[in-house]
Amino acid sequence: MNQKERRAARGLQIVAVCCCFCLLAVGAGVTYRAMDRGKAGGSETLQKEQPVTAVQSKTIEIAQAEQQREVEKTKEIKETKEAKETKAQPARKNGQPVFAAPLEGEMKVVLGYSTDHAIYDPTLEQYRTNASVSLSAKQGTEVKAAADGVVKEVKKDAQAGNLVRIAHGEDWLTTYGQLADAVAVKEGESVKQGQRIGTVAAPTKYGVALGEHLIFAMEQNGEPQNPMEKMKTAE
Repeated sequence: MNQKERRAARGLQIVAVCCCFCLLAVGAGVTYRAMDRGKAGGSETLQKEQPVTAVQSKTIEIAQAEQQREVEKTKEIKETKEAKETKAQPARKNGQPVFAAPLEGEMKVVLGYSTDHAIYDPTLEQYRTNASVSLSAKQGTEVKAAADGVVKEVKKDAQAGNLVRIAHGEDWLTTYGQLADAVAVKEGESVKQGQRIGTVAAPTKYGVALGEHLIFAMEQNGEPQNPMEKMKTAE
């Protein structure tokens, strides 16, 4: 091979090496751009997915909060209902309310309870049955509710004067007669055992011979009961 041919061969080698370097450079550039796009794409994907995850988390939190509120609301309704039922029902023993005396101190009966036989009424000067008891008490003496209940009636009666009727649940009723005009309760009002409902007044003409007194009566399901047998000292 002469000198001219050797130069031509060397030139071709140089060209081939340069082409190789160019191809390597191009390949590296393509690879770098692909990797960069991949990173950018991955970042965009994460950015797109992140809000979705946050929204889902927020939705779950809202749902849990609403569920908790429903549970608390249901519990509150139940407790309120139970409280009303407890308030409406007096304390009971052996199926009946525990009644306290409507007057403080020792009580003197001036006209007793008697529904099975007639007893003498000194005011009317005759024998008759009596579905209540008349308890001696001076004017101004406080009269108290015998048990928890709801005031069913407040009215003025010709024979019993001002009277108050209190319902104790659905089955029991107490009546307080010969009260002063300034009655301390009104119809529909809830009262507690021992709460002041009024004071004793002067007797009407139908009970004047008994002196100053309180008329006290009890009923169970509309049937008269002897108050002296049902009353218990409030503990």
